[in-house]
Amino acid sequence: MRLRHIEVVNAIRVTGTLKAAAALLSLTQPAITQILQSAERQLGYPLFDRVRGKLIPTKEAQLLFPEILRLDEQLQAVQRLAENLRGGTDDSSIRVLAAPALAQTVVADAALVFQAKHPDVKLSIRSDYSATAVASIALMEADVGILYHSVSHPAIKEIELAASRLVCVGHPSVLQDAQSIELNALEGREIIGPDPADPLGRLLAKRLEELSVTVDVTITAQSYHSLVALAARSKLITIVDEAAALSARAQGLRVVPLSPAIAIPVVASVAINGERSALVEQFVKTCQETMRLLR
Repeated sequence: MRLRHIEVVNAIRVTGTLKAAAALLSLTQPAITQILQSAERQLGYPLFDRVRGKLIPTKEAQLLFPEILRLDEQLQAVQRLAENLRGGTDDSSIRVLAAPALAQTVVADAALVFQAKHPDVKLSIRSDYSATAVASIALMEADVGILYHSVSHPAIKEIELAASRLVCVGHPSVLQDAQSIELNALEGREIIGPDPADPLGRLLAKRLEELSVTVDVTITAQSYHSLVALAARSKLITIVDEAAALSARAQGLRVVPLSPAIAIPVVASVAINGERSALVEQFVKTCQETMRLLR
């Protein structure tokens, strides 16, 4: 099948009619019909049956759809990247993509410091979780990402800004005031935990497994600020990093570092093939300086 075949077949799958697929792709209905027929001739079997005015996928088409959908998503990614490359870079603006917990703390503070030094530069800040944010940066939909290190990406270069320590957060009635809390002390304890698929969650789970410590995780959340909010409303402790814990003390919660220390890297992520301006470099440096003030 050719790329045009894949695009048309997927449009028909989504819309259910030739007319709607033609409108979706800005083509005429005869053109859609011709491309579909071409795909079916090449394959040697029909992809859709007409039932009550709707095009219903055949069994063969249903088996093909997962791969067709994957290829269609890759095609759209290529198109977005091509458009972003055509748009070029604007020296008077910086597009920042940040992890939600960092967007509300480190990046917010850094943005204000940076803006004071560069009042003519427009900053655009969006937030997304690390795994999806990295894909967006690879497609050059942002100039820089301020993220927690996740899985390495072949099209991304990471610049480590700081290592953010993991801390326990809880109400003073359930978390004692101390310089640190031993991980072994959490054995069998009921906690609110980070999502195990999240960078912080994976790191914590790995360290607990290494030390043979078992905790009872009754609630998980992907958002670190949600973890803090849950701890504030319950008699349970949670574990987040220093940046996410910045708001905890303001809510009257206690923050105690873990021992032995566990730290998650906070990184500036940029596309390897992208053009990094001097202003982006300065913004990254400002974020790095802001991270140093956390402790």
